[in-house]
Amino acid sequence: MNLNRSNARPLLIALTIWAMGNGSAVADWKVFKVDGRDYITAKNIKEFYRFPELKLSGKTVMWKSSALWMRGTVGSSTLVINNVTFILSHPILKQGADVVVSRTDLTKLIDPVLRPDFIRSAEKFDTVVIDAGHGGHDSGTVGRFGQEKHFALATAKRLGAELKKRGFKVKYTRETDRFIPLTTRAKIGNDTPNSIFISIHFNSAKRTAAQGIETFALSPAGTASTAANLKRSDFNQRSGNQRDSENIALATAVHGAVLRRLSRYNPVDRGIKRARWTVLTGLKRPGLLFEGGFVSNSTEGKRIADPRYQQDLAEGLAQAVVNYRRAIGN
Repeated sequence: MNLNRSNARPLLIALTIWAMGNGSAVADWKVFKVDGRDYITAKNIKEFYRFPELKLSGKTVMWKSSALWMRGTVGSSTLVINNVTFILSHPILKQGADVVVSRTDLTKLIDPVLRPDFIRSAEKFDTVVIDAGHGGHDSGTVGRFGQEKHFALATAKRLGAELKKRGFKVKYTRETDRFIPLTTRAKIGNDTPNSIFISIHFNSAKRTAAQGIETFALSPAGTASTAANLKRSDFNQRSGNQRDSENIALATAVHGAVLRRLSRYNPVDRGIKRARWTVLTGLKRPGLLFEGGFVSNSTEGKRIADPRYQQDLAEGLAQAVVNYRRAIGN
């Protein structure tokens, strides 16, 4: 299988096909502790998921099959799976001759991404709650080409139209330029039966060179945010943590599909990350927060204001919903 981003199958679909053809896992987890935290060896991961190949070269570790590869680096929290970037909760480590991955990252990220059809809590859905970020007095980030709140709403409406074409029901948290409290947005998601939740935003940074897309799922209990400015961790279980596996699988579907749809723009992949955004913590449905580019960047800001780019985002997000539903066996 050619794994170039431009012509690879959507990530969740490729992984599901690989998992189904790979049979059930045959190895047990062999857990050991490093500084009080549970870890699994790279070799154990290879055996469990039946990867035919495990390569260790310097600080680089790669697991590989005919349809799937994962690459990490000792000392880094970045893991790349089929050209899609994930930010782990804990760095990959070297212990003696072994390369090890934290058990939290294995159970809360790697396993639901590699085996979305094994997620026991996954429920059938026919509705997508679309949350256009900000609104009213809350403009979000502002750039020379306009305000985030307007770009988010325009993209949300385009996404709704694309989802309806694909047979989904749609519920908006807002359809006009008005402010909706974050807890109310989550409540709308919770009160909408058989639904998933997608919150649409655009980014900003003091460094005007910053660019790219990123997708956030809720941080698992006991882990820190993987966003640069939100590192604090705690062990409190939020409502949204009931859906940790579905959240990361949905985020994977979204990030992979949008990267593919935007390939002609050569987007920067800032990765699938974790954070305790208020709109996600109280959510009892599978959900995520998507950042579609930097309004503060002159190139991306101009692009974000272009209806053609908004349409490309909408089509990528809509295809992601289809991919996610198929991946969990809905």
